[in-house]
Amino acid sequence: MTFKTSSWEPNKPLPPFADRKTTAAIVSFHYFPVSHRTIEKWPLTVRRPNRAAIYSVQEAMEYAEQKLSNAVCYKQAEDF
Repeated sequence: MTFKTSSWEPNKPLPPFADRKTTAAIVSFHYFPVSHRTIEKWPLTVRRPNRAAIYSVQEAMEYAEQKLSNAVCYKQAEDF
């Protein structure tokens, strides 16, 4: 079994579609750390050309932004 790494790098433009690992790398760079296994559990539309799962990067980014805006927010410590 071969392990695929992300083909996307921060200085490259966003692709319209990407596999799980690439989608996770993009979301991790722009919003918060996620694994490719987390992306697999998100309610995203999956397309399967040649039996490979690919996701719309725009849809994944919108979902990540929604999760971040709905996340619990609090101050961690008080200043003395």
